[in-house]
Amino acid sequence: MRLIFVRHGQSEGNASGVIQGRLDFGLSDLGRRQAEETARWMNQERISRVLSSPLCRAAETARFIAEEHGLPVELEPALLEYDIGAVSGLTGAEIRARHPEVSAAYARGERPRFPGEEGREAFHARVSALLRSLGEQSSDETVVAVAHGGVINAACAIVLGVDIKRPGVFQVANCSLTELTTDRGGRFMLRRHNDVCHLAGLLTTVDRG
Repeated sequence: MRLIFVRHGQSEGNASGVIQGRLDFGLSDLGRRQAEETARWMNQERISRVLSSPLCRAAETARFIAEEHGLPVELEPALLEYDIGAVSGLTGAEIRARHPEVSAAYARGERPRFPGEEGREAFHARVSALLRSLGEQSSDETVVAVAHGGVINAACAIVLGVDIKRPGVFQVANCSLTELTTDRGGRFMLRRHNDVCHLAGLLTTVDRG
């Protein structure tokens, strides 16, 4: 199986500089252009299914891709972005002012804990379960999964065995492509990461979910 993760196009939340988490922003004008270019680029692929996080920024991106292939968008709750809790909707400056312990954790190279967050162990268990389920399916399929920076980061960490407590190891740009393929035992391997070749002139790299 080929599993191609697509991070959603730039959202209104990305453009305004806030941490989104589960807040449901739609795409910005630039984000829609990124999604259109991604869909056009992926028209060369023989895609079997298009999965998407239920959040608007992902589902809207997925529709551009699915329509090119005459496929429905399958909403998959396991692709939801990490619920980052009380800091959702805040800018980096606001987080530093209200939660100085967050900056202190990053300064130590540690992943901070946010009030009311989902929990990294639960999040990685959710993404791991999805990968196991997809890995058990037909090896001939190419599946597109439109998701979020946190989900793609987690999937890469799981596949490569990276410590989940390390922050920001696999940053991904809006509408970048990250591809996993299965070996004969159904285990995923990372084939490419953060591929943005199709986004010349439209690249936005800040990953705020």
